[in-house]
Amino acid sequence: MQKRLLSTALLPFLLALSVPAQAVDLTWSGFGTFGYTRSDQSFNYQRFISDDGTLKRDTVVGAQVDARFSQEWSATVQAKAAPSDHSDSQWQASVAWAFVSWRPNDDWLIRAGKIRLPMMLNTENSDVGATYDFARLPQEVYSIAPTTDVIGVSISKTWLGESFDWIAEAYTGEASTYWRYYGRNRTMETRSSGSWFLPIDMKSSGLVLTARSLEHIFRIGYHEGQASRPGTKTGAGFDFGACSAPFGASNCYNLSEGGVDKLRVPILTLGASVSLPAEFRLTGEYAKAKVESASRGLSRWGAYVALTKRIGAWAPYISYAKTKSTDEALGFYQRINSNATALPAPLRSSQTLMADITTPYDQSTMALGTSFWVTSKSVIKAELSQVRTGVASSFVDAPAGSDSGNRHINVFSLSYSFSF
Repeated sequence: MQKRLLSTALLPFLLALSVPAQAVDLTWSGFGTFGYTRSDQSFNYQRFISDDGTLKRDTVVGAQVDARFSQEWSATVQAKAAPSDHSDSQWQASVAWAFVSWRPNDDWLIRAGKIRLPMMLNTENSDVGATYDFARLPQEVYSIAPTTDVIGVSISKTWLGESFDWIAEAYTGEASTYWRYYGRNRTMETRSSGSWFLPIDMKSSGLVLTARSLEHIFRIGYHEGQASRPGTKTGAGFDFGACSAPFGASNCYNLSEGGVDKLRVPILTLGASVSLPAEFRLTGEYAKAKVESASRGLSRWGAYVALTKRIGAWAPYISYAKTKSTDEALGFYQRINSNATALPAPLRSSQTLMADITTPYDQSTMALGTSFWVTSKSVIKAELSQVRTGVASSFVDAPAGSDSGNRHINVFSLSYSFSF
């Protein structure tokens, strides 16, 4: 599936390059972030962050080529290297963008190929750390969508106004991606703790409206996704009944049979960034997703608010972010977790695995940081943040025999980002 999608994404660009070389105007650019992050806890947070320190959480490098064939036609390809999306130990080189653009006039833009979705305010430029002040975009919000890249088509229309320019963008496409799970005591295939990655095929369509001026930006979007698993059903729930022999006297939760071919995933997004007096800027975003499956904790909302102050080359900021699964999902996680503690030891790990599969989220992050802009395209960032988890948080790889809930995690981040 991935190879087919990649070939489809590159086809428009390759066709565009068949135009005679003398008619093509090529522009090269690049970007990168080298980031070091360390926490005060021995377990991993956000896949890589622990008291060992890591360069993997925020480091990414990429290059982009833009080819202009005429006033109306152009093409873009962007490649990047970053930690793998289907392994915690490997790095991955991938084609992030590969699309052809047609602009019949100043008001209309049509793109076809592999495109980044216009979801949150910084989704499209999330890999380019030199385009925003934060050391790290709030994971509580920016991780809600299963994927932000699709191979498909987008159409946007711009209306110029006296105070704001209005942009409406509609898109549709599909992608192959992975969803990461972590079992604190065991995985689906092994009897030891660890992560595994479930392949998912996504189809997504959406409509986004953006109002933009020189100082302010507002955005609202609705995205309708369909998730399916290659060659199998998805969206199954849990059964509660007698455990397998010789523990039939006890009751266990287990994944039920069946499911559906496609799982509906609606997502609502809201965002605003407003310029205030005295060089202050207030930014806030909100996203909400609904998923009806065993991983019911993916039905959650996330939001953050951040205040930034420009002082010459410095941009200190403070932010607060929170994400929470539905009360029903968190309550169900607690019931499975409580049931596990009442079972004999041989069954306990299989039941904590069932609890982990529900993928609960309940956490908040307070961050204090600053950016120092060395040039207009290079920036050094430092941040101290404290993460607090409530019932549980699937961002935390809890140690074996314990929970991800009721944790305090202090994180220090230092990075250098550039673009050219």
